Amino acid sequence: MSTYTFVIGSMDDFNFIEDLMDYVDQEGADGNLSYSVFDFDEPAEIPEDTALMIGRGMAFSDGWSLDDSFSFMVKGTLDEDSLSGSDEVQDHDLWEIK
Repeated sequence: MSTYTFVIGSMDDFNFIEDLMDYVDQEGADGNLSYSVFDFDEPAEIPEDTALMIGRGMAFSDGWSLDDSFSFMVKGTLDEDSLSGSDEVQDHDLWEIK
C-alpha cells in the first residue's frame, strides 16, 4: 500500500510554491490560510503522474482549480517527514492565468 498527500493553496495567500511548502511544513493540515491537504492510499505502487491526477481530482471535487494556485504532492503523509529540503516532494506545479 502506498500513501500520497496532495497539497493545493491559493496564490492569494502564497507568493511562491516554497511559501506554501514552508507553511504546510509548520502548520500541517490545520493552518489558517487558504489551502487544502488530501491524503489517499493506493493498494499498489502506481506511476507518479497517476497519483498526481488522483490528487488533483480530489482537489477539483472540493472546489479547487489549477487557476491561481500552487500545488505539490508528497509520497507519504505530512507527518512522516519535513517538507523543507526533502527529496520526498514528487511534483509541484505553478498554474497562473494572466
